[in-house]
Amino acid sequence: MSKKYQELKKTNASQILSIINLLIIQIENTYDEDYNLFDAKVERDVTDLKLMLKKINEGIIDLKVNVPWEFEDYFAEIDGKKISIKRDPTIKDYISIKDVYNFIPYIPFKTELDLIKSFAKKTSLTNIEFLFLYDNKGYLSILEGELLKVRIPFIRVIFNMHTHPEGHCGFSVPDINSGVDLLSEGGLATSVITESCAIVMYRQGLITENDYIKIKSKKYENVIFDSIKFTKIFY
Repeated sequence: MSKKYQELKKTNASQILSIINLLIIQIENTYDEDYNLFDAKVERDVTDLKLMLKKINEGIIDLKVNVPWEFEDYFAEIDGKKISIKRDPTIKDYISIKDVYNFIPYIPFKTELDLIKSFAKKTSLTNIEFLFLYDNKGYLSILEGELLKVRIPFIRVIFNMHTHPEGHCGFSVPDINSGVDLLSEGGLATSVITESCAIVMYRQGLITENDYIKIKSKKYENVIFDSIKFTKIFY
């Protein structure tokens, strides 16, 4: 029996996701329910991928937020890169944190589409599925699954995705169930990918109890969720 493929690597998407995830975590951890979470503002720069990569390469990432609740400046380090998240009421060019949640699904596809498509192509040729795990330390793990199946372990990651053969750009019921578990534990997105399409389930804010129950009860046909969103990406 041949050894299954596995790889751990640092990619543009894995590094950017780890930093934006840290930003979101700090805002969510300090959030005061007397306010609307989407009142949190962040610098528009966080959605400028070229600028984010420049900051990453320089090793110093300064991020600014403006929230109406108490927020202490936060300092951390990811893979040797120094990160600061500071409150600054004078931010002029800003977006809502809601826009950041909506931007998350596109990051891997804007920065490493060739890598994603190469494994999707392998699945189309062999029917062997692959799992991508973007972790909070700035790394991507790629793991080989099985024939038309991949076992998704419950590991708290930022974003996970797995390949399907071309023409099957959709979630299975188990995919959705494991996905909502990831989102409810702080993950940001989960996706199914093919050679030409991806479908992404992601959270917009904190997962509500009602949304979680609807998903687990399989009541999601033609349902509008408050905190869970779906988007399809064609490439």
